[in-house]
Amino acid sequence: MTGRAAVVAVLVALALPGTARAQTIEEQQWHLAALGIPAAHATSRGDGVVVAVVDSGVDDTRPDLAGALLPGAGFGSASGTDGTEDNDGHGTAMATLIAGRAVGGGALGVAPAARILPVSVGADGDKFTTASVAEGVTWAVDQGADVVNLSLTSLATLTPDLLRAVNYAFDHDAVVVAGTGNDGDEHVGAPANIKGVIAVSGTIEGNGPWPESNTGPETVLAAPARRIVTAVPPKVVDSGYAEVDGTSAATALVSGAAALVRARYPELDAGNVVNRLVATATDLLAPGRDTVTGFGLVNPVAALTADVPRVEHNPLAPPRAPSSEPAPPPAPGDDRAAPPTGTDGGTRLLVAFGGLTAVGAVVAVAGVLLARRSRMRRPHAPVVTEIPPPSDDFWRGDRH
Repeated sequence: MTGRAAVVAVLVALALPGTARAQTIEEQQWHLAALGIPAAHATSRGDGVVVAVVDSGVDDTRPDLAGALLPGAGFGSASGTDGTEDNDGHGTAMATLIAGRAVGGGALGVAPAARILPVSVGADGDKFTTASVAEGVTWAVDQGADVVNLSLTSLATLTPDLLRAVNYAFDHDAVVVAGTGNDGDEHVGAPANIKGVIAVSGTIEGNGPWPESNTGPETVLAAPARRIVTAVPPKVVDSGYAEVDGTSAATALVSGAAALVRARYPELDAGNVVNRLVATATDLLAPGRDTVTGFGLVNPVAALTADVPRVEHNPLAPPRAPSSEPAPPPAPGDDRAAPPTGTDGGTRLLVAFGGLTAVGAVVAVAGVLLARRSRMRRPHAPVVTEIPPPSDDFWRGDRH
């Protein structure tokens, strides 16, 4: 069933008297209620905010994203494309969670008035490298991205190319959000472990931790990560919709929340946007920050409405040295301190995307019609020699 046929069927089912009411795709998105998104939209919908989705590309034919996409670009194995081809479905799924328009009962994003900047960094998740992601981040920042969504992770503790690109984003007032990973390990790799990045773990319905999230002291926030309904290209799932598991989805939801805050408070710099999200999170485990859910579940309504004092800099990052100048754009493929295991000179990345399940749009209230797609939960990657994390002096001093 194609996405268009599914919408028509829903409308017919709702119109026939005496028939069971079918759910729309939006109604199947349990995470919207869990995060208070309908209430948040009374204050902000993300108008005017640009969110870069650095991923597998974003399908520009999805009606859920009609009018949301800006001209994009491709890097790495996607070099030469405009970012709107998505053979994997991952990038489209993330973009929809951020800015889905809910067209015709379709998927609704956290920030449906935001604009998506599609940045393709690989034909599929197996071909992402740190070098291509770093190029994509730098390009997105130069195009004016306000938020950079990185629903991906690496095994490496530190990669200089990603570090330089992320610092470049910070120097140009962008919020950077990344997933902790889906292996259930006590390890958060780059880029989520870079100081200043919002590292996102997952939760399940009822706000318990998603057990497959990677955890560690770098964890900053948590968001729903299991059975998350979103849109994908019909060539990936016939219906055009899927259920996904993973910190990828959680990352996209937090990026959407960041877009809401940036639209509501356009005068705030990125550090204060991060501070609002952190200061208003809903504690889930032990009081204060913990290694599993960080400061807690992202709370968009509180982030938009609470009285939060301003801060001088991003609370997740050490203060910049007074003499520091904005970082220059990182050189493509610059990873001299890391082993070149990717085809274009960078360390391979894992797309933090745990499984994909087709979702039929015409479903009875009693249950969802699911057809499991056979997909790899975690693309295999070569073992990367880890580099020890840098000292605080490194972060405060010359990072260029």
